[in-house]
Amino acid sequence: MNIGAKLGKKSIISFLMASLLLLGGCSDQSNDIKMRIAINPWPGYEFLFLAQEKGFFEEEGLNIELIEMASLADVQRVYVQGRADGIASTMIEAVQAAGITQEPLSVVLIPDYSNGGDIIVANSTIKSVKDLKGKRVGAEIGSLGMFILSQALTREGLSLKDVDIINVEQLNAENSITNNEIDAIVTYPPYSTAIMKHSEYTEIFNTSDIPGDVIDTISIRKSALTEHNPDWPKKFNKAWDKALQYSQKYPQESYQMMADREGISRADFADALTGLKLQTSKESQRALASDQLKDNISKVCSTLEHARSISFKCKNIHSLLTPFIGS
Repeated sequence: MNIGAKLGKKSIISFLMASLLLLGGCSDQSNDIKMRIAINPWPGYEFLFLAQEKGFFEEEGLNIELIEMASLADVQRVYVQGRADGIASTMIEAVQAAGITQEPLSVVLIPDYSNGGDIIVANSTIKSVKDLKGKRVGAEIGSLGMFILSQALTREGLSLKDVDIINVEQLNAENSITNNEIDAIVTYPPYSTAIMKHSEYTEIFNTSDIPGDVIDTISIRKSALTEHNPDWPKKFNKAWDKALQYSQKYPQESYQMMADREGISRADFADALTGLKLQTSKESQRALASDQLKDNISKVCSTLEHARSISFKCKNIHSLLTPFIGS
């Protein structure tokens, strides 16, 4: 009896300890729910892959899957279809994703601003944006390309109606213009890097002409954030900072790694970075809390609405797309 009683007590204690361990394990796993972020080739986003490769996400207790897509349009499409929890994109795709799904989307990081990285390239017969009138211009319809093209034309007193817009995915950008299927194209690195290797093409516009208008974002479905540890955005920002700091400490290794992924040389990658302004998490937080961000969301949405690139109204866009401002 005494032996049995002792064994019973031991069994109960063992059961309780195992239960506590199991609960503790479940708690840890709840912080480790996989977050899927769709991403396309762009030098600013490569630092996310650097963070992944160097284990900075893992160090912060994050389980992140970066879903590689060919274009911004594909990134948006994957998110809208529910196959991703978040997107690395410009504000244009973030506005569209929130508007199309009518689900709240949180901007957790502004990794960079395009400051000359996005460009319009034209053949030798076209000397300026004014010369685009009546020409065939390639752009990803319903994406960043349309916004940049609209802004460029507006500055010259023209509109999207004044050009023949051809839907061209970035993967086909070089072939489309070299095969004379289009006269000009809105593009960005690494695709623009390949086109500019051809001497017969000239840059006639870039985003340094519209400073602050093209903002890159990392945006996460708000409902997905509630399923994770409330510190997820803070941890994500820490991992981002670690990637930036690592690249500054070991630029040759980091740039080579990121350049290899983009299929360009290290020198070309470094040159591409001059066309954007990278942001630390502190700089990002200041931007997220600014009125300028609200103004940019409004401007992007109204431009897309005016260009008939969206099928939803912008009246509730600020309740659908919101900045996540942490402590």
